[in-house]
Amino acid sequence: MVSLVGASGTGKSTLLRIIAGLEEANAGRITYAGQPLSAGQVGFVFQHPILYPHLSVRKNILFPTTLRGYRQKVDKNYYTDLMDALQIGELQHRKPQEISGGQAQRVGIARALIRKAPVVLFDEPLASVDEELSASIRADIVRLHAEYKFTGLYVTHDQNEALQLGQRVAVMDAGYLVQVDTPEHLLANPHTLQAARLTASPALNELTLTEGQHLPEGASLYVRATSLRRVEGIVENPTENTIPVQIRSVLPQVGGTLYRAVTQAEVTLYAASHDGSARVPLQVPGGQPLEFFEPDALALPVLTSGERVQVQVPPHRCFIFADGTRHYL
Repeated sequence: MVSLVGASGTGKSTLLRIIAGLEEANAGRITYAGQPLSAGQVGFVFQHPILYPHLSVRKNILFPTTLRGYRQKVDKNYYTDLMDALQIGELQHRKPQEISGGQAQRVGIARALIRKAPVVLFDEPLASVDEELSASIRADIVRLHAEYKFTGLYVTHDQNEALQLGQRVAVMDAGYLVQVDTPEHLLANPHTLQAARLTASPALNELTLTEGQHLPEGASLYVRATSLRRVEGIVENPTENTIPVQIRSVLPQVGGTLYRAVTQAEVTLYAASHDGSARVPLQVPGGQPLEFFEPDALALPVLTSGERVQVQVPPHRCFIFADGTRHYL
């Protein structure tokens, strides 16, 4: 199962349609197991399932097996297992207008799988589904993939969805595949700036450092705060709700060794929220926003808006991207 993630307009759905044979590629070829991929080998789950209103749920699911050139006998046990796995067995005699949007999406998934196609394509099927239902359907997809072993390509712009579903994640940017990796390795080693932005959860903090400020040639530095504590004492000549703090950045050196460097900045804590985890927005005077993330809110003291804090960022959590090339150094 491969998740294909990218911002809107990067070519995700176009690539999916080319694989499905709905659009033609002007160069190259697409193969499965070393052979050209035919339309009969592909199941397609659309963002908005198109169900025939005059047919029952059962007949909608079985419809692909009745088409000329694709007719096949349906394994009754497989059909029953599929209906049970997607929790739509009791709906099979209803018409599409009698089921909910989430149920319709499950019907669309069953229809894509009914022919046992070796390749199944998912084009943002959960984009218009609420989070609770989305999580349930994602779990169904994971179970179905584990049981039936089809090759899946799942298009999404949601990084959490991509990381949860994909055994590998492919990142697209401006029509190019910029990285294909396991979720764990992608999070730890994004190859490009766009890969870092699309897959970070929570979002990474962005710092732009110009020549003369520790990093040469206008490099961009992404950091994630990993320690946060109150600062005691009175700051000399303070402005409202701000204090000088240290942000640890890194210096690149020939051979790839990274050294600690310390720079001074003022940070304002202007909000705090706790929902089991804690996300604490911070503001550097001059417009530099940061967000501190703590998985366990109970590990933090109770923080209030405007409170003075000190932020420290360890070098091993930093990603350095050269300005212009945008590739990981």
